[in-house]
This record gives sequence, structure tokens and C-alpha cells, in this order.
Amino acid sequence: MEEEHISCPFCGFQTDGEYQIMLHMETQHPEGGESPFIVKDDASIAAVLSLNAEDDGSVQYASCPVDGCGEAILITELDSHIEMHGEEEDQDTDQEIISGSREPEVKDGVKASFDTKLSHPLRNLDDRGKASSSGSPSEDPQASARAAWKNLLKMPEPTSKPVSAPTVKGARRRLGKAELGPHANENRMPSWLVKLLETDGEIRSVNRLGPEGKLKKVKVSVNHAAGILPVLEQLLNQDPSTEFAYLCHPAVKHVSKLRREGGFCGYRNIQMMTSYIIGVESQGYEHFNGKIPTIFDIQDYIENAWDMGINSQGRIETGGIRGTRKYIGTPDAQAMFCGLGISCDAQAFKTKKSGTPADHLLFQAVERYFVDGCTSFSAKVRLTSLPPLYFQHPGHSMTIIGIEQKRDGSKILLVFDPMFHDASNVTKLVNRTFTHKAPEDVLKAYRRGVKYLGKYSEFELLR
Repeated sequence: MEEEHISCPFCGFQTDGEYQIMLHMETQHPEGGESPFIVKDDASIAAVLSLNAEDDGSVQYASCPVDGCGEAILITELDSHIEMHGEEEDQDTDQEIISGSREPEVKDGVKASFDTKLSHPLRNLDDRGKASSSGSPSEDPQASARAAWKNLLKMPEPTSKPVSAPTVKGARRRLGKAELGPHANENRMPSWLVKLLETDGEIRSVNRLGPEGKLKKVKVSVNHAAGILPVLEQLLNQDPSTEFAYLCHPAVKHVSKLRREGGFCGYRNIQMMTSYIIGVESQGYEHFNGKIPTIFDIQDYIENAWDMGINSQGRIETGGIRGTRKYIGTPDAQAMFCGLGISCDAQAFKTKKSGTPADHLLFQAVERYFVDGCTSFSAKVRLTSLPPLYFQHPGHSMTIIGIEQKRDGSKILLVFDPMFHDASNVTKLVNRTFTHKAPEDVLKAYRRGVKYLGKYSEFELLR
């Protein structure tokens, strides 16, 4: 039987492999004129191709072709991951009407208080991004080209989730690439990445439109965005499809990845949790000296917790994480906070046979969390002094900053996703009062509903 070939829509190049045509298009017809598949430093194309091979042949990774991403994505999730990048792009720049200025309300002295009950959360599969598809493609040529080859590369959904290898009773096994990612066996991350991560949270001066309509220079962090929650509060109030919503404390920052850093989502979520602790001087804030810990700091905190015997099986399963790019999950975040004397509570949700789906259990737990921490229920958007929630599902982790109920009765999680940055049409609204013509368009990047969560049968929360 003759093999079916895939043709490049630009030059006619043919191949019988989906990954090969994707690599061809990103090296020969790159978006923006520079291909993210052209590996700089001391790596090579062979190194990129090696991501497509797993120890046992069961897990396949590919580099995200969007310039500057740097993520190694499970091939089955690549298509939806790319679509989510579209939410980082600006919407129509003439969609909002500015009517004044506003400073976010941050209540000092709010303390977190949780039980120290520790459940046994499931060890997650990996820490890759799985993003939802929403909206229509942009009309610019780059987006059209991207859409063209994405249609060529449409891949089937996985028929089953990866299953952990059996272990001897009472013994722990070393995890592989399915759980720790494509760099599961590295002893040290490359020097160029160390230098990049040293710029985490770096402050830069940018021009922004002030309340009086004039441009002024303001200092902002490269990837630690403050003041986003008050913007979302206004958008939710203005969205006619929203019946009511709950939000966590506005001190929480949206921490996102650096350009080309790859996958450190678990670390970024820990940083968002600590932004709350620092912002309100909650339990354990003195450990951070007013500064969000770096990825290297977090690795040290986790390793130190293992030394103390807290979730110490993590060292056996990972072989150690200090100085590496191995993925971390809920047990590792839990170990860090417990090691610092910060009370935390982990919960796991799993769909059982003929039982309630895991996403329904998740929505119930998150809504109960926010309802219990709310003191006033009269407003459409109900503000609380609660910390955010560390949230993980097979394939990715995010930070839950709230929950929303739509007028049709459906529930939506409101999240800060570390995989993606806030678009400039969001950041320019920080500290401002505004009226937006299409709030639902801006909110897409922060919403995760049943369509997204229904794909999974396991979830974890850490509060």
C-alpha cells in the first residue's frame, strides 16, 4: 500500500511524517523570519529531533513552533497548545474606553490559616501545557500560515492516558520522561538557560498611557505581572454572561515564563503562591525577604524538605532536581511549603466508575473554598482575602485565582496560566477604571471550563 505524503503549502516539499513537515515549515518558512527550531548555543537540530523519542517509545515530545516559546510539548497536545498562544496576542486595540484611574485594593495583615492534614495526592504525569481552543484565527499572514499548517498536522486525541509502571510493594521507582519531561535524565541544565533564569523578575521601564491620556514611563517586571486581578474584576462585572464570581486576594501576581525558558510551570505556580504570602505577610513570609523566590531557590527549598523527611520519596522518584529541568508537581510544592513551616492541605480528585466526574468534584471543592472565605455575597464579583490555589491535572499545572458561574448555570475556573503572558491590552489597564466593549474576549485567556477540564479524570489542589 502506497504511503500518504503531506505537502508543504508554501513550497511543495513532501514527506510522510507529521513531525517532519512541521520541522520543515518552522525551519524554512518561520513566523517572523526566525525559526525557534534553529537551536542556538551548543545544541543542534538533532537535539530537537531527539525530543521525539522516549525511552520506551510510548511518549513523544516536540518543540513548540511559536517563536520564543521554547516548550517541549507532548505531540498529542501540540495543536491545542499552539492555539492558546493566540490568546497572548492583542485584541482590537480600540475596544476599551478609559474613564479614570484606580489603585488595586490590597489589605495588609491578612493571615492564612489552614489545617496541616496531608492527603496522598496522585503523582502527576508531567508538567506540559494543554490549552483550550477559543476564538477565530487572526487575519494577519502569520496567523493564516500557522492555521494552514496546523490543519495539516491535526492529530487524533490519545485513546488512553499514560499509566505508571508497576512497582514492588513498599518500594519506589525512578520516574521517567512521562512524568519528569524530556530532560528527565539530565544532571545539569545548560549554561545559557541558567543565565536566562537569572533574569527572572527583572524590572524594566516601559511607556504606558496614564489616566490623563499621556504616555509616561513606568517600571514593570518582565514576567511578574501585578495588578491583573483588579482588571479581571472589572471585566467580570461588565460581562453580561457572568452571573457571579469569586476572586482571591488582589496581591497575587501572574508569574509567567521567560522567552525560550521551556517548561517550569510547577515552579511558576509556587512563585504565584508566594506572591500572596509576601503581599499580605502571611504565615512564613519572613523566609522570602520580600522577594519572590527564584527557580533555583525553590529547588533548594524542595531538596531541603526532602532532607527533613518531608515527601522524601520525591528524591528517589526524580533522582534529585537541583540545577535541572525536571518537572515538579503537587507533592514537591507541598514538600517545600511544609518544610518552611507553612501550613498546607493537598486534595486529589479522581473519576470513579459510575461515579461523579472528577471535574464536577473539582468545581464543588473550589466553589466551597471561596464561599467559605467570602464575607459578603451581595456583589456580582465577590472579593475575598483568600490565597490562590495550586492546581494540577495530567499534563499541566496552573494557579486558580477564582471561580465563576455563568447565567446558564455552568461553572468556570479563573486561572493564571504560567505558560502564557498577559496580553498588552490587559496590562495597559492595570490601575485604571475602564469600560470594555467585549470583556468576554479578554477573559478567554483566564477561563477554564468543562470543555477543557472534561478531558481529564484526575486533578490535584494545594492550598
